[in-house]
Amino acid sequence: MIDTDPGLGEPGSDIDDGLAIALALRSPELDVLGLTVVNGNVDLGTGVDVARRLLTRLGRKDVPVVAGADAPLERDMRPLRALFDAVLPAGDRGPSHELLGPTRAETAADFLVEAAAERPGELVVIAIGPMTNLALALRQDPAFATNVRELVLMAGSATTFAQNVTVVGDFNAYADPEALDEVLRSGARIRMVGLDQTSKVMLRRSDAASLRETAEPFAQWVADCTDAWVDFLHRAFPTRPEHVDACFLHDPLVVGAVTHPDLLRWEPAQVTAETTSELARGLVVADRGLALQRPTCFNATVAVETDVDGFRDVFLSRITNPTPEPGPTGR
Repeated sequence: MIDTDPGLGEPGSDIDDGLAIALALRSPELDVLGLTVVNGNVDLGTGVDVARRLLTRLGRKDVPVVAGADAPLERDMRPLRALFDAVLPAGDRGPSHELLGPTRAETAADFLVEAAAERPGELVVIAIGPMTNLALALRQDPAFATNVRELVLMAGSATTFAQNVTVVGDFNAYADPEALDEVLRSGARIRMVGLDQTSKVMLRRSDAASLRETAEPFAQWVADCTDAWVDFLHRAFPTRPEHVDACFLHDPLVVGAVTHPDLLRWEPAQVTAETTSELARGLVVADRGLALQRPTCFNATVAVETDVDGFRDVFLSRITNPTPEPGPTGR
């Protein structure tokens, strides 16, 4: 299951959720049971619409799209939305077309709880948005934590600061730190890939040019979206030289962590999320036992190194190849 806040194709919205979904659907190791959508990069309605249209473009309308939380557990999203609006052109603030709705009536929390209960020890949830849906699933049924095989989270920065929404707060943690805190304390088996690793993996304008030269329509569309997103990032962060020519492949690397875990090096850690300090809001502390005060227990495994070239090869080869036939593969 992929829990996501996709904005691929929407003005000023990060493209990496959509690329992660495409990578998952084009990975024969995975059987994608559904997309659960959460408020995050875009509002919930837009995220559901983007997911529906993306699946149509990929030829996978069979994959359910389920709507989840439309707001964080406790936080107000308006100040965070204002940060994005400040760098968006005035005419590029939301879709102009009629939004497509979810394909299932139940909530994302219901869908996650039921799917895990039906497949105890088998379901992997790849969470690449704020963790609100996961927290609501745990509140609904604490056994969700032990029914899932593992939760693979895009959050934090195990070896350095995030340098994202704030110096210390990555978007997924910053948007709903209370939800992430509940997930980390749940007892679920957790792996985390943070911005210290995902920021090493770049999609360049030269990659977009290569994608545009293929005969695959989806790859050509991704090329256009990539150039538009790099243009946006360069306007929004003119002092960051990496965004002159490239954007990060944050969320796709999290999918790669499931299909090709050996591309990353992992260490156990005691991971906590800051929920009280506004200065440190969204700070995720991954204590790997390197300080004088040692962790009392480990509740997650965190990525600390990445084979960048190896992952880029996997990503680019699969984005340019047609979607494989759906069906269970044992993952």
